Amino acid sequence: MPACLIRGVRSIELVATNLDEATLFYETVWGLTPVEAPRSSSPRQARAGNLGPRYFRGTGGYHHVLGLHGGTQPAVVRIVFDVADRAGVDALHEGISAAGGKPGAPAKLTAAGGGYGFACKDPDGRNLAFVTACADHADTADQPDRPRKIVHVNLNTRDFDGTLRFFTQALGFRVIDDNAPLWFLHCANSDHCSIVLCKMNLPTLNHIAFEMPEFDSVMRGMGRMKDNGYPIEWGPGRHGPGNNVFAYFCGPDEVPLEYAADVLQVDDSYQPRPSAYWKFKPGRSDQWGITQPRSQRYYRVQRLFGFTADGDQLG
Repeated sequence: MPACLIRGVRSIELVATNLDEATLFYETVWGLTPVEAPRSSSPRQARAGNLGPRYFRGTGGYHHVLGLHGGTQPAVVRIVFDVADRAGVDALHEGISAAGGKPGAPAKLTAAGGGYGFACKDPDGRNLAFVTACADHADTADQPDRPRKIVHVNLNTRDFDGTLRFFTQALGFRVIDDNAPLWFLHCANSDHCSIVLCKMNLPTLNHIAFEMPEFDSVMRGMGRMKDNGYPIEWGPGRHGPGNNVFAYFCGPDEVPLEYAADVLQVDDSYQPRPSAYWKFKPGRSDQWGITQPRSQRYYRVQRLFGFTADGDQLG
């Protein structure tokens, strides 16, 4: 298996049916900060009559962690991964091509944050992109109650064997733990996982996890969400794999979101554990045994969001 050249999830882009409502939510409730967007709109925005896209950063260095595009059908446009340098981007392009993928050619990017990179589809048809040399931020100090970054994205998969093989062999991720039907994939950072694959016979989004600076920020975030009409769908609790404190919600368009903190930090000495290791006592859904199972609503939306057909084209 090749060394992983991916340093984490840089950003995710979503289609929002009410761009103004979603913008207000992610800025004033979820805790992200708007960043300047490119002046021109994509063909999708022009058809929809929106001025988007709109972009938001966390307190970490990435230019943005979330992009919003206006549209009539909620969906994921793409997941963008961070790569250290151009040589890494080119090597990933070669590896994906050798694995039978059909990635676009690496190029200088004009979209928000700029940089150099390319996009492709995974075996389930999801849109992925790999970029480097973006216009990132120098100010990276934690701020209470504001997310740092996307710590992981959980993906439902239909072609499980093909998708797992793609992420581990073509992209270099390492299976760090499994807790069937979930497989946790580690890349070139210290976080327990950056991608989770869920064997669910659907090529959809399961959820997006945003890292908070500490436990109290998760708890206050739960209160802020409740105050603004977004009930807690699961949590608070502490997971097995990854050890993180969690709280789950449905955001605008019911997009499945997680606040996470205390994420387990690992290195090459970490020994993956099998599914049997992580099984809780009957009636428990976390380490503490205090939280109720996830809501039926959340169970539904964890299957709901597909990817757009054209998200493998980068600007």
